[in-house]
Amino acid sequence: MYRAMPLFGCFCRYPKNQGVAVMSKTQCGIFGRLFNIMLPILTGCAVAFYITSAMSCETVIRASLNGTPVGYVRSGSTFTNAELALEDYITEAADLVYDPDCRITYELVHMKNEPVYLTEEECYDILWNTVKDEFVEASMLYVDDRQAAAYESGEELDALIREIETELLASGGKTFSNVRISNSLRIEEQLCLRSMLRSIEEINELLNPLADEAAAAAAAMLADEAEDDDAPVMLRVSAFASASPGQEADLYDPDIDYGVNRAACIGEIAEETDLTLDYNFVNTIRQTETIYYQTQYVDDYKHFIGTNKETVAGSNGQKRVTYELTYDADGKLVAKTPIEEEIITPAVDRVVMVGSKKIPPSVPTGTFLWPCETPKGISSPYGWRTAYGKTEFHLGIDLPDDKGSPIWASDGGEIIWAGYTPSYGYSVRIQHADDYITVYAHLSEILVSVGDNVYQGQQIGKMGSTGMSYGSHLHFEVRIGSHTYDPMKYLPPIVIPEEE
Repeated sequence: MYRAMPLFGCFCRYPKNQGVAVMSKTQCGIFGRLFNIMLPILTGCAVAFYITSAMSCETVIRASLNGTPVGYVRSGSTFTNAELALEDYITEAADLVYDPDCRITYELVHMKNEPVYLTEEECYDILWNTVKDEFVEASMLYVDDRQAAAYESGEELDALIREIETELLASGGKTFSNVRISNSLRIEEQLCLRSMLRSIEEINELLNPLADEAAAAAAAMLADEAEDDDAPVMLRVSAFASASPGQEADLYDPDIDYGVNRAACIGEIAEETDLTLDYNFVNTIRQTETIYYQTQYVDDYKHFIGTNKETVAGSNGQKRVTYELTYDADGKLVAKTPIEEEIITPAVDRVVMVGSKKIPPSVPTGTFLWPCETPKGISSPYGWRTAYGKTEFHLGIDLPDDKGSPIWASDGGEIIWAGYTPSYGYSVRIQHADDYITVYAHLSEILVSVGDNVYQGQQIGKMGSTGMSYGSHLHFEVRIGSHTYDPMKYLPPIVIPEEE
């Protein structure tokens, strides 16, 4: 028989009616008190041990790619920066907006020792290795700056385009100068989406969907409207097979997961509008054209400002020009480019001497200058002469020159007459100082009016043969009051240049 007794704060059993007790009551009390003292101490030691162990561990960030741990990073920006760098690289290298299908997650873990952290370069390599199989280095064909298809050889792509042009040229049933694709076509060696790779046969179908019969029929129809055998024939050729309503063209495969951005980039080729290739047919023509002369103006410091004289009469020339005519698909001439030029007769430029001498004040100087270009001689001097079968007194001197030659004021003064008389024709009279008057007769044109003040050397008219005249010349007089005097006594000596 046993009965319970409290021991160490609990119960202990010992046999009833036994001669020797298992533990005396006094002993149980001692051990109970000792245990109650040690229990808090032992508990504190255990907690301290746990805290010390926890403090000796590192809390780090572990990154996972699509659910698979790939390493440790110091912050989430490490992978974020690497992902942005990869997107930038693909955008530049592949010329498209690309969103990598990479799901990065993070979790906090405890480690006893500090781990080796991933750098941005290592994160970049991890991401690239995940998507690199979607890309390939190849030749991308662009049509009007839009990606059309990729092929392994750029040279073969270029040869295919030339072959298509040649076939279309021949399919018209006539021989033309040339045929060109007017679209902007270019081939770039670059990073390409593997899904855009096509065989040369597939690309040929994309670029040349018109059957030979259709191309020949279109060419024949347009050729019938031509006026001659050299007229161009224009064909408009669709670059991509038209998609059925609600469907996308073959260039975009809906079964391939391109990602949101990639689908928008590639699918727009078929969804926005069908790309077309416009073939421009070219012919050449040769025609004779006029070469128009130019006018050269040369400063002449010997004559006053405003006095111009033509020294070389201009004449047009001729040239034979070969043009390349380019027509669009609607038969409209879009370019006329000269490709060869042959001069038959060169043009002779017109030369005009422009007076640059400063204009003096419009007052008499007291001296007289020649009223026209210094003559090589005088056709009729001052004094008695026989003219028209009778003897008469010649009141001035006659200075011959070409019709239209400029006539200048021999000295400054006021215009007192500018008009027409039967004998003098168109004439001008200038009043100078000290009652001097000069007369200019037989002009073809008068350039001044009565009351004008003119300076020495100013053009007042043009030489002619009006009135009683026997040829183009200037009749020049010097008067004092109502009496005439020999102009040669007032003019500078004539300097006749020696003949070579």
